[in-house]
Amino acid sequence: MLSTPALHPFFAHFPPALFLAGLIMLGLARRRNDSRWVQAACLNFSFGLLMAVLAALTGMFAADLGLRPTVEVEGHQGYSFASVVIYSICTVYAYTWPFRPAALFFYASGVALIGATAWSGYRLVFDPAS
Repeated sequence: MLSTPALHPFFAHFPPALFLAGLIMLGLARRRNDSRWVQAACLNFSFGLLMAVLAALTGMFAADLGLRPTVEVEGHQGYSFASVVIYSICTVYAYTWPFRPAALFFYASGVALIGATAWSGYRLVFDPAS
């Protein structure tokens, strides 16, 4: 039977990949002036947001098991929460105004926050000092 700590890595690897794929598709839509790429990007953002929420939930359940120090886990949870919020905003912008300057700001913020979340998760699992 799959346990919660085993489910978290499964869900956690999809949001960064789908976010970056969505951004690439938005870039292709802008370059080729083709709305089908925007629709594909919206689909990527939607599935990525779903996976980000599931990753956050399974991560909270895994944190309750107490396998890692609480301070480090809470730092990772903070990045995770901020990433889900920014991911939500980016998904809304992808559907409504994908190329507005504010959308570009949130896309860049999303890349930075998802990168910080991935880095803190990596350090939680693989850093020997933890």
